[in-house]
Amino acid sequence: MRENKQVSDGRDATDSRRAQEELAHLRAKVADLSSLIEISIIINSALELDELVALVMEKAQSVMKAEASSVMLLNDDTGMLECEVALGEVGQEVKRIQLELGEGIAGWVAKHGEAEIIPDVSVDPRFSSKSDDSTGFITQSILAAPLIVKDKVIGVAEVINRADGHAFVEEDLALFSTFCRQVAMTIENARMHKSEVERQRLQKELESARFIQQSFMPQAFPSAGQEFSVFAKSLPAASVGGDFFDFVNFDSGAIGIAVGDVTGKGVPAALYMARLVSDLRTFTQKHSEPANVLTQLNSLLVERSRRGMFVTFQYGILDRETGIFTFANAGHLPFIRINAADNSIEQLTGGKSIPLGIAPDLAFKSDSVRLNRGDCIVCITDGIVEAKNKDGKAYSLERTIDVLTRSTGGAEQLVEELLADVQSFSLDMAQHDDLTILALKWNQEI
Repeated sequence: MRENKQVSDGRDATDSRRAQEELAHLRAKVADLSSLIEISIIINSALELDELVALVMEKAQSVMKAEASSVMLLNDDTGMLECEVALGEVGQEVKRIQLELGEGIAGWVAKHGEAEIIPDVSVDPRFSSKSDDSTGFITQSILAAPLIVKDKVIGVAEVINRADGHAFVEEDLALFSTFCRQVAMTIENARMHKSEVERQRLQKELESARFIQQSFMPQAFPSAGQEFSVFAKSLPAASVGGDFFDFVNFDSGAIGIAVGDVTGKGVPAALYMARLVSDLRTFTQKHSEPANVLTQLNSLLVERSRRGMFVTFQYGILDRETGIFTFANAGHLPFIRINAADNSIEQLTGGKSIPLGIAPDLAFKSDSVRLNRGDCIVCITDGIVEAKNKDGKAYSLERTIDVLTRSTGGAEQLVEELLADVQSFSLDMAQHDDLTILALKWNQEI
């Protein structure tokens, strides 16, 4: 009887111990789950990448009861693993470490995309002592898992040395691999957040550039009774460039026209263009010869040139009494003359030099042509001739001339017809450059 009671008591004690162990194991799992939930909250916070990864790895290191942890990310440009976050007593020294793909445990994991548990690094030939040698830290065991985003390895996370001195086991690796999926998600979310912030910043910059650009464009077109008609249109691209046009009314009744294209994009190009237009309006009141205006503009632009920016530019003046059109060209597409008598096309290639803002002390020259009543002068920027269709074919100067040859309307109709044809040609294709067209027609006598 006594023996049966002792056996029964022994079984009860064993059952109780097992129950306590299962309870402890269950509590540990609940704690692990809680940690993963905390990481999910961290992931959804708007923190910088380094801070996010550090918080996640702090939690991982705590749960894994490890002495140290690190995250190494793959640099796509160099092909090297670079330490993004390193926690532990020698973390700052570890952050200077770089590994080649395949070098050390981390390099092997990155190369093969497989998680690894190394109970004793001293017997694993893949282990690299580079970190230990530079820091004095002694690595005993490692858990390493790849960080994978959309089937691509972007880095490796590691926890090093269990604090209780034991080696890591398979159960540790399974839990750590789950953490690493969270780390990879953290990095992806942080990068997406950074990308979205940058996109919004660029969008605001483009909006500012468009505003600057449009504010300096003429809002009304000049005329002198019915002596001539002028019309122009400029459609900025998604990436704002520096196309611009301008008109100058002279007391004599002459009309000046200018079209230019500043290199570069965004706010810098728009600001460059704005200052150029302001300077143009000043110099056109001081100099009656187009070549002299270009000379003054060039000297000023060379003097304040920054980061290699320059501008292709053309400027011409029509004397409405005589029909003489005097012009100069700084590296721009030539003025195009449409002869009213036979609708023939002539490219005005005279008076051409290199773009403004490249070299000092340039000698610009003016050229001139006498227009007949009904003739039209057209100027465009390279966004017109370089517009692409879905087959990658450029619109071309030849097609431009063909459309101009067939046009029989006034300045506004001509501009609208050419622009409509360009847009039809490049239908469904992104606009990569500004489209600018200006037309000046010396009307028939009434």
